[in-house]
Amino acid sequence: MINEAGARLGAEAAQHLARTGLFRFEAGLTEAEFARIEGEYGFEFADDHRAFLAAGLPVNTPPEEGQTWTKPWPEWRGTTRISYAHQWRSQ
Repeated sequence: MINEAGARLGAEAAQHLARTGLFRFEAGLTEAEFARIEGEYGFEFADDHRAFLAAGLPVNTPPEEGQTWTKPWPEWRGTTRISYAHQWRSQ
């Protein structure tokens, strides 16, 4: 059963972050994408995190001068487990 308060909090957080204009967002993850990711990595997203990623998926853009991370967001779409692990080791 989905925790309504958690889902609402996650959706509101995504909307707030999108309004800052600091990050680019794509369409949120679909249920099929959640199922693939959770199956591949062996975990289940919490309700608030699931709602956040369903409301809009933050994506990496080329870093601006002064940014310390070149890829602050996990690349949930089109990334294999090996390249995902490499993404975090290279930071």
